[in-house]
Amino acid sequence: MLRRNFLSACTAFAIGCADESPGVLLVQGAVDGELQPLLTALEGARSRQISAWTFWEGRIGAKRVVVSRTEVGPINAVAATVLGIERYQPGLVINQGTAGAHNPDLRLWDIVVGERTVDYGAYTSEHGDAGSGINPARWKPDPHRLRLDGRQGTSFYTFSGDARAIEAAAAMKNPRGRVVRGTIGSAPQYNRELDMIASIRARYGTDSEDMESAFAHGAATGLRTRFLAIRMISDSEYSHPHLERVAGQYCSEFVLELVRSLPQRF
Repeated sequence: MLRRNFLSACTAFAIGCADESPGVLLVQGAVDGELQPLLTALEGARSRQISAWTFWEGRIGAKRVVVSRTEVGPINAVAATVLGIERYQPGLVINQGTAGAHNPDLRLWDIVVGERTVDYGAYTSEHGDAGSGINPARWKPDPHRLRLDGRQGTSFYTFSGDARAIEAAAAMKNPRGRVVRGTIGSAPQYNRELDMIASIRARYGTDSEDMESAFAHGAATGLRTRFLAIRMISDSEYSHPHLERVAGQYCSEFVLELVRSLPQRF
């Protein structure tokens, strides 16, 4: 019951989000390897440095596109997202890149389209006496709270991806693997212990792990901006325990085709 309630909590947030895109897409990646195909396709590219974060403005076809190098981790993801939204007022933010598998059924090169994102590092533990050990069964997920109405905080155990963007991405072909809908987990962690991965998945329902998606998503939610996370599996401790960095390029190629396929006003 707890897990079902957790996964269903706050999955339909749409109040106050833009009804129509003004024609600007903000596409994010943490590192250069997750951006190069997008930057190569960006026509008339002009770079803009805002403190520690870099943005490239241009067009892909008839669409205005801003490519954002968020850098790695939660702090970078939140800051780059807030700056990007405030500066460019995008109708949709797409956060994309590589991820490790939490779902043992996922294979190398599979694409996970984020129906939701979740911070799997947010929890409260029950009291344990000295010597009683560390027991993840005592850990309960904590929500993020955003003061969206100006008076009281709204709790988000998960952040829901934009429904129209999910449908568009899920309909795309992935030449290297499957395209599946799922829960994209984020935390400043790189988990390689199978028991820990299974424990996180049991508590949070995660299909994959990265360090940025949920944090960028939370910032976009607070700024009432549509958002979608897309991640390609670059490694799985179940079936391929070696990180394949080229997955960043492959994911970016997939997202580039998605950007090209979207209508002008999406």
